[in-house]
Amino acid sequence: MTTQVGALERIQQEPMKIGQWYVVAICIGILALDGYDVLAIAFAAPGMTAEWGLSKAVLGIILPMELVGMALGSIIMGSFADTRGRRPTMLIGLIILTIGMAVAGLAPNVWVLGASRVFTGIGIGGLLAAATATSSDYCNNKNRALAVTLVAGGFAFGVYMGATFLAPLLKQYDWRVTFYLGAAMSLLFIPLVYALVPETVSFLERKRPEGALERIQKIMKRLGHSAPETLTPQQEENVEPVGAKNLFKGGLAVTTGILLFAYFGNIGTYYYFVKWLPTIVSDLGHTASQATEVLGIISLGGVVGSIGMGIIARFVSIRVLMVTCLILAAIGVATFPYFTDTLANMKQIGFFTGTFIFAAISGFFGLFASSFPSSLLGSGSGLVLGIGRGGAVLGPMIPGFLFAAGLPLNNVALMMASGSFLAGITVMFLHRKRAE
Repeated sequence: MTTQVGALERIQQEPMKIGQWYVVAICIGILALDGYDVLAIAFAAPGMTAEWGLSKAVLGIILPMELVGMALGSIIMGSFADTRGRRPTMLIGLIILTIGMAVAGLAPNVWVLGASRVFTGIGIGGLLAAATATSSDYCNNKNRALAVTLVAGGFAFGVYMGATFLAPLLKQYDWRVTFYLGAAMSLLFIPLVYALVPETVSFLERKRPEGALERIQKIMKRLGHSAPETLTPQQEENVEPVGAKNLFKGGLAVTTGILLFAYFGNIGTYYYFVKWLPTIVSDLGHTASQATEVLGIISLGGVVGSIGMGIIARFVSIRVLMVTCLILAAIGVATFPYFTDTLANMKQIGFFTGTFIFAAISGFFGLFASSFPSSLLGSGSGLVLGIGRGGAVLGPMIPGFLFAAGLPLNNVALMMASGSFLAGITVMFLHRKRAE
């Protein structure tokens, strides 16, 4: 009888309806918002440096400040998404984002700016985990890997769109417009999520709060699926584990460890490249607007790479794709200093590097969705993202001290490219370990 088919099973097996694709599209938009907000400090860096007279060492500390908050947000709010719900986590994250970006634009000094960036990071980290889990929960089995990878690709799209809009704006306004624009966009997403993103059926089935059946029935009818008459019976042995501690039990512990190490290494390389690039280009004698254009081209490559990863992953092993992208990203970062003679050359090598480094970032989200059970997806992705922010903090910070010590750009780039290279080697073992 059709009434015996559970709501979650319908979502996983039946063709996706337009309402589900709306959820995926909004999650892509949220990741785009995250991408813009994370890189906002890089867009603003040349103007901030000129106005406040910041040294390279101080700039190296300021650039990753939101990443500290992201570490906290990914872990704490990722777990919150699994225990309290995806939807409230997303709404709270957007509110935090809006406030943090507005305060950054109003900051009278570097101390207030730094504090606002940490606060903003908490919201970004929570949104990364919640949006990934939400898009995964609302996809059927056929489209899950594609959708989650496209959602992750929204990060690159946000950087590209931000650079595209900011390049002309920075010719007319000072660096603060970067943060005001981010605050306005975050504010717009709050009613979108409230109106169009319901709580996920998998969460309601698992937690079963009061009125769970009625909520599930309403959601299923809204999506265009048949509504179940009863909740699916839960057998104790079939209940999925909840809680971050379960990420380190049994075979899942190996998978968690591998993803932690690989993500940590790659994210360090990534944030060195995108955070320092506008300053590097400006130091070579180009304007802040031109530096933003170069970062925009890198992000355009990222959009291509992220979409390509999502499509090709349906036909080719994600492990092979990730290893290839990570190693090519490392090559691009390491060789960038040798293409800085003209703005055109920087855009070309930047597009190449952006294609593979952003594809790798998106690929990690696909690995999360395929590696962690739904009940631990928020906690698992949140933990990896949170611990990975250690690499994200060190990625911009270490070069600041290296540049201050007098090391040339080509040496710094080679050192920082090693993170993606080691990540590529590590991902090779993810397949082998899971196959054991």
